[in-house]
Amino acid sequence: MDVSSIGTATRADGRVAGAAPDRASPRPERAAVLRERWFACSSALGWAAAAEWPDPEVEAVCAAATARYDSQAARERAVERALARWAGARASAGVGLAETLTDLAALSTAASGATDTDGSAVVEARASHRGPDGVRLLRAVSLAWTDVACGDIAETAAVDPLSGLASVRYLRTRLAEIYRAARAHGRAAGDDHALVVLALDVRDWRRVVPLSIAGDAAGVVFDAGESLAVVGRGTVVVLAPREGLPERAAVLRRLLTRRLAAAEGIVGSPSVRIARLPATHEGACALLERLRGQEPDPDHT
Repeated sequence: MDVSSIGTATRADGRVAGAAPDRASPRPERAAVLRERWFACSSALGWAAAAEWPDPEVEAVCAAATARYDSQAARERAVERALARWAGARASAGVGLAETLTDLAALSTAASGATDTDGSAVVEARASHRGPDGVRLLRAVSLAWTDVACGDIAETAAVDPLSGLASVRYLRTRLAEIYRAARAHGRAAGDDHALVVLALDVRDWRRVVPLSIAGDAAGVVFDAGESLAVVGRGTVVVLAPREGLPERAAVLRRLLTRRLAAAEGIVGSPSVRIARLPATHEGACALLERLRGQEPDPDHT
């Protein structure tokens, strides 16, 4: 399933012939040919609702797959990113994973024999869907689909479906209780509570195991009724009393480093930090959204 080889002619020295240096050159005519073939193949493989197949991300995949690049590696990265966005759009539209992967197979079929309007080849199929490139794309599509689908589930559930920890929705509810209690006593929520943020760089598809390990480690250190939740795809957050928190965070950092030493799917070192609660519950929810997007938060202690 090597759709990343669409529209290329590779020279004997390994470079892509006719590629524009350091940029992608769109070829809209070839993208249109691929889109029509893809739709035809998808319909033949059982796509039921023709009106629901078109999507802006379909156009983006076809554009990425048929553009000229300065290297094969650049093409592969562009196609993988486009397919990930496309898979997320399919999940958002309520398309199941099985149907999404069937549609991906239809793209592979379309990419294996498309020709331009002048009869020249749009596709140079160079690898079987059983090869490493096909596995890589299957992983990327499955991961992107799961991120969106499970994210939607986590928004409406109290428990994160992958890790078994509390969801971000539960944490928002718990924070609302903390803010109400603080207001009733004439205090700020941040006077008595803070967030411990465990950030893991888990871009790899095997992230579920290290995320579960991180949750277990947090549960060992914070075992007195604190709230533990998954926020985003690689972040665990603990809502805990401020008293003694720096010492407990240091213990968690050491335990986490030791337990994750042999885990696969980790890029770089995990981080543990303490984030002060904002002045309002709305601000706390905004902080959680930044953590979900793995954006750095400057307001931490």
